[in-house]
Amino acid sequence: MLKIINASVIKLQQRWLEEVEDVDWGEDEDEKLINDQNLEDYLIDEVEETDAPPSPPSPYESPDLAPAPPPEMPLDDYRSEIPTINEFLTPAATREIIYSGADNLISDGINRREVIGFDYINRHGAYAGWRTVEPHYTFHAFTTNNMILVGWDRDVNDIRAFIIGNVQPNGVRYEEETFDPRSEIMTGINASI
Repeated sequence: MLKIINASVIKLQQRWLEEVEDVDWGEDEDEKLINDQNLEDYLIDEVEETDAPPSPPSPYESPDLAPAPPPEMPLDDYRSEIPTINEFLTPAATREIIYSGADNLISDGINRREVIGFDYINRHGAYAGWRTVEPHYTFHAFTTNNMILVGWDRDVNDIRAFIIGNVQPNGVRYEEETFDPRSEIMTGINASI
């Protein structure tokens, strides 16, 4: 039997094999203990540092004018029926309990195994957005002298570390939105907050 192979098929196979080699299959990621040595890999820092100075304001924009208030939605507007992102990330939550400080929010979330949400400022001082997190444990990073929260970030669907001092006030605990500890997040020695 004679098998004829087109050159383009061979190129496609080579390209596919190169793409497959670059895929992280997670075979070496059984359990992770996040600590001072690998903290940089999990810390929320999605800001690209640039050397360019901030751009000056446009001469066509007047800084004295206040932005116009958003238009009011009519009661029968279809947008009021669209679920928010929190309704997708916390479908079992019965209510949101607001905390004025991060310490109590995080400790209650860990002790009750309930999902928490908070505004976060990364270590560069940039707003990193609202984070919906399954808090697993905290530890003291001796290299930076910060308390670190390690958890599963539902917004990015991955393990993340947060500097507790950068968690903004008025975070919430989603009552009855519980989670099972994930096997890929290895709980180390819990530090008290």
